[in-house]
Amino acid sequence: MSISRDILAGLVLTGGKSQRMRRDKATLVVGERSLWRMAADVLASQVDTVYLVGAVASLNNTDPYRLLPDDPPGFGPLGGIATGLEQSGYTHHLVLAVDYPLIRHELLQLIGDRATGVQAVCGRSHEFLEPLVAYYHADCAAVIRRMLAEGEIRTHKLYERVRSHILNDEEYDSVDPDRLSQFNVNTPDDLERVRVRWAAQNTQQRPLENR
Repeated sequence: MSISRDILAGLVLTGGKSQRMRRDKATLVVGERSLWRMAADVLASQVDTVYLVGAVASLNNTDPYRLLPDDPPGFGPLGGIATGLEQSGYTHHLVLAVDYPLIRHELLQLIGDRATGVQAVCGRSHEFLEPLVAYYHADCAAVIRRMLAEGEIRTHKLYERVRSHILNDEEYDSVDPDRLSQFNVNTPDDLERVRVRWAAQNTQQRPLENR
């Protein structure tokens, strides 16, 4: 990676209770691991220190990962990113929301490789940015706080205010041509699809097609 792992922190956005899932996503289990553990473990392949940021009171047995409660709570993913950037003690961060369980570590490495000279890096799914699988420089925290003060909580709007790099299709497809990293768990049906995909992968069966 262009930014060495010893100066790069990982931030897992644990979120809160999902309306569509009707419970905290972070504690859902795929295989034998919770979603928060899966996200933290994949970040740990790229960084030395991982923080769990957000609604963390319900998480158990989190060692060796560190906890950072939202400060203040109630501002969604953008507030969680700001908390992590301000409190991690690091300048450079890889950020991963807890509900992307099929993330490829090669994608995270590519995002880190594209972080030189910019403040934010993420991919794109069709016309939508994916700002919850991303790189953020600590300088973004002040920008985010201004956004929140203005009532702006949409994370993708940050990319209009900072120097950024958006992965193009060629870059993204070079590390994840099936776009499994973009599979987002929002509903019980999504969770079941991930469980089937995970089971197939670990028994060398034909993987579930990405939607």
